[in-house]
Parts: sequence; C-alpha cells; structure tokens
Amino acid sequence: MTGFFPLLWWALVGASVLGAVVYLFMEYQAYLLRTSVTSVPGGLRFTAQGFSVESRHSSKEIKVIAKNGAYARQALPNGEEELQAGAVTVTLSAIGLQIEVSRISVKEGDAGDPVPTGFSRIVFSAIDEKLRKTQGKPASERSQLKLDRVPDSIATDFQQFANGLRAWIDKVEQQLEAQLAAQRQREQETAAAALVSQIDPKEDTSIPLNEAEREERAGGQIDKWRAAAGFKGTSTEVSFDARGQIVWLIDLHPSGKVILHANNRTFHGSLKGATVSGIGTEMEIAVRDDYWSEEDPRLVTFRVLGGTAPENRRAWKERLELLIQSLNPVVHQPR
Repeated sequence: MTGFFPLLWWALVGASVLGAVVYLFMEYQAYLLRTSVTSVPGGLRFTAQGFSVESRHSSKEIKVIAKNGAYARQALPNGEEELQAGAVTVTLSAIGLQIEVSRISVKEGDAGDPVPTGFSRIVFSAIDEKLRKTQGKPASERSQLKLDRVPDSIATDFQQFANGLRAWIDKVEQQLEAQLAAQRQREQETAAAALVSQIDPKEDTSIPLNEAEREERAGGQIDKWRAAAGFKGTSTEVSFDARGQIVWLIDLHPSGKVILHANNRTFHGSLKGATVSGIGTEMEIAVRDDYWSEEDPRLVTFRVLGGTAPENRRAWKERLELLIQSLNPVVHQPR
C-alpha cells in the first residue's frame, strides 16, 4: 500500500496536466478562429487571425490588411500586371468593388466528387469604371486581392460582414448615379442655354418672323446637329416655334441611326436597344445615350411627332420598330 499512494498521486498529476494541455489547445484553436466587428472612426472593422477589413465611409474606401495575400494591379487598357504576395495592405475604392467568398474543395481521384478542405477563399475585385464615368473618362485601373486558406468558420463570419458592406456599397453607388444624373441634367441645360443664346440678343422678339425665316433658322440648327452626328437622315419631321427654335425633331437614316431632339435635349446615335411607344398624341422613343451600360440599362426618352396625324405616327412607329428589330436580331437556340 505504501507504493500505491505515490503512484495514484502521480497519475492524478499526469491527468491534470493532460487536461490542462487539452484545455489550452482547445482555447488556442478557438482563439485562432475568433472574429470581431468593432466600430472605428467613420466606419466598421472586421478582425480575424490573419487579416482585417475596414470600411471608411467618408472616403468611400475599403482597407484590407492581410498577413498572407496575393494582390494584382493593372493599368488599363494594356498595362502590365503588378503582383505582390505575402503581407499586404491595400486600400480599394468602394465604388465598383465586388467581394466573393467561396469554399475551397479538392477532388479525390479522377472521378471523385469534390471534397471540402475546411478552407475558403475571399476575393476583392475592383475597377474604377463607374467612378471615372462621372469624369467623362474611361476606366484606368483594375485590381484584385485574394486571401486563400481562410478557415470556413471565419469565412462564414466575414460573409455576414460583407453582406453589410454590399448594402453600403450599393447606397454609395446609387448616390454616384444620382450625381451622374444631375451632371447630365446640367449638361443638357447648358446645351439648351447655348441653343437659346443663338438668337441675337439685340433682336426685337416682338417682331414676328415669317415662315421662310423660321424655316431657315430651324434648318441651320438641323445642319449643325447633322454635322456633329456625321450623317444626314432621309426621313425627317420637325416642329419649331414662332422664333424658329426647334421643339422636337426626328431625323432618321436607313442604317438605323437617328437624330432626336425634344425638351431641350439632343441625341444622335444608333437605335440598337431602343424602344418605341405611343403616348397620347405623341410618340416616345427611348434610346441608349453615352451613359448607358449593362450595369445601368436605363434608356433616355424623347417625345416627338406631337400634333401630327395618328396615321403618320403609326407609320413612323412601324418604320422604327422594323429598324430596331433589324439591329437586334433574334438568336434561335439549336434544338
């Protein structure tokens, strides 16, 4: 019995030490997978072992700090791609930013199903096309940051944070679209003011113009628009006021190009993707202007042919619809 108690004591000590080691190991594993979202001045910060992502609301940027990442950056249109791997600190514009979280799987054998690895990949992709569009310039840069081997549990927590970022980014981009629309409106008002300024300020507007004088003034403006467009329509209808200022115009070329003017706005370009509809005693034509894109597919509308005969509007509508259909052929899928 004398030797039993020391043996028991050492067994208890060993079990205690083993339990402590297991506990510390489990705590360390939990520490490695721990994430947090904290408020910082002007934004939020997601923090995990290995990386952090911070939103900066005032500057509309996202800052990513990672111990191990792959960052690629390329000047457009044909610049060489710059690569950086390892510890990275990257600041990306929120406008035009896409964030993707995906699970990493591997195949076991040639015909085996993909097997989850327990890790995920986070990819930040950015292009400055939307931001540069407000400046009337083409995209100048794109970049991509990849974070590989992110534990799935951390990736799941980050996905929730990224969903919040997506809502904020959408709001920022909507504000940008509103600014772009306001800029477009200012440009249209400037063009309308320039059109009005063509009337001699010394001209006595109380003296009426005869029909020939009004037609000459309207014809001069049409000639300027045709010169800017680079083509002359073969089917034309126009309405002008008592001073020869054009109220609406449609100048159609057989190729499907058109010059439109209504409500102090002017368009020249293709009818591809356009729509035509009758609105009361007018015809509404919606076209793709210079700001149209797949991301913002809204069309700009022009109401023309107001005051003309219904059969005339129907004839124009049929003619335009045929041209639009020829520019947008239906692709038949093979059976």
